Amino acid sequence: MQLFEKIDEEKYQIAKNLYENGVLHGAKNLFLELILSNPFIWQLWFSIGAIYQREKDYIEAIKSYNIVLVLDKKNANAYFHIAESFLSLNENKKAAINLELADKYCQDKNLEEKIQILKKQNNL
Repeated sequence: MQLFEKIDEEKYQIAKNLYENGVLHGAKNLFLELILSNPFIWQLWFSIGAIYQREKDYIEAIKSYNIVLVLDKKNANAYFHIAESFLSLNENKKAAINLELADKYCQDKNLEEKIQILKKQNNL
């Protein structure tokens, strides 16, 4: 089943598998190639953000997740991951703002639990 209209589905699946198996450099290169030809698909930007976050490049992760929000302004997962990244940078106020936005737009019970746990763990 094709996820996106104009995307190279095979390349997407390879990139996803590389990411899931921890081959971040290879996954990042493929996702970046996909973004070059499909810059308005938020899922691709989310994937790049997740890679940067796993690489502990939190500034780039935040930038990527913010592009997700340009394309999908109510994406609770993006706000949550931005909050995680800000916490890793010891930017607790910015993290708290993003957790509130994640909470506001959240429609997923599992994510809601993660939001509450992160708030409690960090006294936010």
